[in-house]
Amino acid sequence: MAAPPAQSLTEDDIYRTSTQFRLWSFSESALLSLRQNTHEAAFQQARSYLSESSLESLPSAQDELRLVQRYCEQVRATSDFFNWNVNVKATAVQYLKRFYTTNSVITYPPKEIYKSVLFLASKTEGVHMSLSEYARRIKTDPKDVLAPEYKIIQALRFTLDVRQPFRALKGCLMDLLNMAAGNGAPLPFLNLTPQDLQNQICALPPPPSGSKTQWQPSQQIGPKEAENRAHCAYTVARITLDAPALLTDVYFLFTPPQIYLAALKLSDPILFTFYLSTKIPATAAAHDIIVSTIARCADMLASFDQRKDIMSKEDRNALEQRLEEVRDPGTRDLVGRNEETKRGGMALGEVDGEKAERKKLAREKSFREGEDLFGPALTVQSKE
Repeated sequence: MAAPPAQSLTEDDIYRTSTQFRLWSFSESALLSLRQNTHEAAFQQARSYLSESSLESLPSAQDELRLVQRYCEQVRATSDFFNWNVNVKATAVQYLKRFYTTNSVITYPPKEIYKSVLFLASKTEGVHMSLSEYARRIKTDPKDVLAPEYKIIQALRFTLDVRQPFRALKGCLMDLLNMAAGNGAPLPFLNLTPQDLQNQICALPPPPSGSKTQWQPSQQIGPKEAENRAHCAYTVARITLDAPALLTDVYFLFTPPQIYLAALKLSDPILFTFYLSTKIPATAAAHDIIVSTIARCADMLASFDQRKDIMSKEDRNALEQRLEEVRDPGTRDLVGRNEETKRGGMALGEVDGEKAERKKLAREKSFREGEDLFGPALTVQSKE
């Protein structure tokens, strides 16, 4: 009996098996509903420890979102302060955003969480910095960094992997440079040779007005000019991925390929259309849906204005002052709660007799097994 033909998986198939797709991908309405439910749950919890008049000081769901967004920017700034690679920055921002889909700033203020998510992201992404050094450089107590870590990992549902668009964008640049140099892979489904691709990329019209790229064509566009165009488009798209892509909700709503292609579209729409045509023929059944989805992502990225959309320092301080007055008393001392958890819920200095007895029996058992294996200790008889 002949073996069944092997099935090949596309990158899209592989992404759909990831925890990011299964647990952290939403529609806009589902994401809004999740955040609203989290806010309402915190509001109801606040009724148990606040008077009715004090409830008026609670932030709105929109205020909560803007404060989290302000601390996403703080994560970016702190990561840049350490000169860490962009993967750490992006992972930390997504950790913070994911945490606050099911937790409220009323319960866990971001100023206590953002330092922990950044340190956790540095470990996830393989940056080797000790806790003491990290805490020293951001002028905080190491205990404050570690205290909320397990709560954060719980909120992340123990999924620490964050799929990002940066590597895919770099791969796009390599493809475009190879095409410009005449070294691109042939495209049998379009009946195009590497020379055909080089001719096409050199014959592209210039970017339309309003494009973000700074590339300006010379009178004659050759391979070198096409390579320069690709580099310029990449640089602008890379900047888009560093700020608007991290500070909006696109990671929740779109896939990494859709995000990097949207950034390329904003940078150089003509180059984007050409590049997409080398991957998905215009006659493909899903072509129009893909283009429409990328356009929606690009619109979201383009609509972001960091000067207007990021809460000012003064507004942040005022909101945090209100939060101090309505803070959930059960989470005011995260360090103390963390230490209590380590002690199994026992008070400081309290001894668990049952646990101590188990340790004693374990030591005695280990001692007996040692004697059984090696025999009793040797003794020297004294001469009388």
